[in-house]
Amino acid sequence: MKIRTIHALLIMVTSMAIIVSCEKKQPVIPGYMVEGIADSTYNGQKIYLVDHNRLGNNKIDSVLIDSNKFVFKGIADTIRYAGVFIEDGAYVPLILDTGRIIVNLKDGIASNTPLNDALTDYNKKTGELYKERENIYTELKNKIKDKDKFKAEFDSIFIKVWTPKYMDLMENTFDANTNNVIGSVVLYEMSMWMRTGQIDTAVAKLSKDIASLEMVKKVVETNDALKKTAEGQLFSDFTIEQPDGTKVSLSDYAGKGKYILVDFWASWCGPCRGETPNMKEIYKKYKGNKFEIVGVAVWDKPEDTERAIAEDKVEWPQIINAQEIPTKMYGVRGIPHIILIGPDGTILARDLRGDNMKSRVARELDKKN
Repeated sequence: MKIRTIHALLIMVTSMAIIVSCEKKQPVIPGYMVEGIADSTYNGQKIYLVDHNRLGNNKIDSVLIDSNKFVFKGIADTIRYAGVFIEDGAYVPLILDTGRIIVNLKDGIASNTPLNDALTDYNKKTGELYKERENIYTELKNKIKDKDKFKAEFDSIFIKVWTPKYMDLMENTFDANTNNVIGSVVLYEMSMWMRTGQIDTAVAKLSKDIASLEMVKKVVETNDALKKTAEGQLFSDFTIEQPDGTKVSLSDYAGKGKYILVDFWASWCGPCRGETPNMKEIYKKYKGNKFEIVGVAVWDKPEDTERAIAEDKVEWPQIINAQEIPTKMYGVRGIPHIILIGPDGTILARDLRGDNMKSRVARELDKKN
């Protein structure tokens, strides 16, 4: 009996040891709780929690705002860049971190975790810098009535004073956060201002897990596209089906012995349409067997594109309904983006605007043969 009892006890102890051992090895699944404070005008409206590292549909969850409050609860399997927003209303960026996150919709602030406090501090500083730029613009606009003098003065301050301060803020914040999600957020913003080599250097500083985030992959993808379509490279071709069912390619124009000015634009883009008078001036002077302009309508509805073409009385050929195909191929992150391609298909210049565009085209077309 004793032997059996001892044997039974040993089995029980061994089983308990296994259970305890298994329990110790079980990963602790962290949870998050996003508690929000909203204005009473939002009561009854739906608010969404979104993941900015997701492609396509990035909505994680939604709840109704009740009694000026809302709460999201879930499992934070990975820390990620996220946000809460109301359709046609407030938006607050945040880091979906473990623990309790407090969101104030009115002030646009997420707080109560170290990463959210750091992100809010960074956003506050960038907001102050953009306000400073706006104040400089307004002050100069009221002070200088001559349009050309105003532009020259504003551009000088923007390039020599404002931009270095903004770059310092981004670079310092990035360097302090290369091992967390904030590093990916700042890199995405910073990449808009950097050359391809500088982006390569920045990405190399990121920890392995942060470098694997979709937001960083997007920066790398765009950077690779910029390298492939940099000045000195042959143009990359694309083919787009037009509203009438025909297909048009960039190669129908480029690489056939003419200089081609390629204008990536959209009907809703004010600065894009603001370049139309400059291009009309260039077109009037150089149109012929040596030069052509080709508009490429991106991120736009075909009917809106066609309406804008008619309104602005644009005469040069257009590739309509291109959407994201050419912008991804050329690493275009904002429009207008105007590219000059040489007669042999070599990309001569990118991101041309205004007087710089006029002088660059003139330098090529006014050459003495």
